[in-house]
Amino acid sequence: MNETCVIVPAAGSGVRMGGAVPKQFLPLAGKPVLAHSLETLSKLPFVSLILLAVAEGYAEKSRALVSRWRCGRESSLPEVIISAGGRQRSDSVFNGLKMLPPECEWVMIHDAVRPFASPGLIKSVWEGARATGACIAAVPATDTVKLAEGHIVRQTLPRADVWLVQTPQVFKKRVVMAAYERAVSEDWTGTDDASFVERLGCAVSIVPGEKTNMKLTSPEDLRWAEFYLATIEKGRL
Repeated sequence: MNETCVIVPAAGSGVRMGGAVPKQFLPLAGKPVLAHSLETLSKLPFVSLILLAVAEGYAEKSRALVSRWRCGRESSLPEVIISAGGRQRSDSVFNGLKMLPPECEWVMIHDAVRPFASPGLIKSVWEGARATGACIAAVPATDTVKLAEGHIVRQTLPRADVWLVQTPQVFKKRVVMAAYERAVSEDWTGTDDASFVERLGCAVSIVPGEKTNMKLTSPEDLRWAEFYLATIEKGRL
């Protein structure tokens, strides 16, 4: 069986969110943001393992969160393992990659603070990766995009060629591992996982993302998330 494992980098401090609690542990509609993300990932039958990479000092809090989330539904959920996060997101992902079991063939990486990726989107990215070896979710730019230097415009980029990248991102395990090993050896880092794979010369395919698949980074984002969930709940009544 081609096992698919998910790495969830959850070690960020959430500086832009403000406050003393990292954003992935902030409450959203009665439970932590991270719990919503776990709920989303657990709906995919092809996910066999979820690996949470958390900051030092948050391992016990994360275990307690997972225990509450699993309560009463043990048999229907994938295994969850807590791993050590790193100083940067890429460090957390690399730590997670090194902990994956040998039987894992596909690696999905998903932000802890993107709780609204739909099961359909996640499945589409997974299927795209199985066809090409590497696939990401992204939405096409709708605004004009400028390349600037020191607040001075240097170039207007062709909007049709610009995509705004999201997670999940899915890769063949041996490919993403090789990409991270090379980056570490060369002391290079990127802002998303696909950029590591691109440096190997590997093609990365895109499936259309979802505008609701937001990364919650600011208090305004959290307020929008509360409104979004309330609207969904109202629609179910």
